[in-house]
Amino acid sequence: MRKPAFPLAATIAGVEVVTIPLSDYREMLDARHRLAELRVRDDPRFRVAHSPIDRDSEIATFLAEQFGRVPVVQALDECRARFGSVRTPSRSAAYRFWTRMRRG
Repeated sequence: MRKPAFPLAATIAGVEVVTIPLSDYREMLDARHRLAELRVRDDPRFRVAHSPIDRDSEIATFLAEQFGRVPVVQALDECRARFGSVRTPSRSAAYRFWTRMRRG
């Protein structure tokens, strides 16, 4: 008799479920706990992005390409023309982003 390939997937009472070996489930729980511990310690890799630039990768990429090439105010003007006023960050946010980029 051939063993079933895992994971097994099904829909039960309208809910999609998956069956995996118990050892895989334990490993997944362990990984989840380790991740939670890292977050509790305020690991910088898991900090929430508060900057509007950090939350918009297209804007971040555009500004990163502009910084050092043109003045920040000009980069923001070009950003506004290309992406609109709603997505364009404030001058203060742009300078903070630029400072973080220079620090590495």
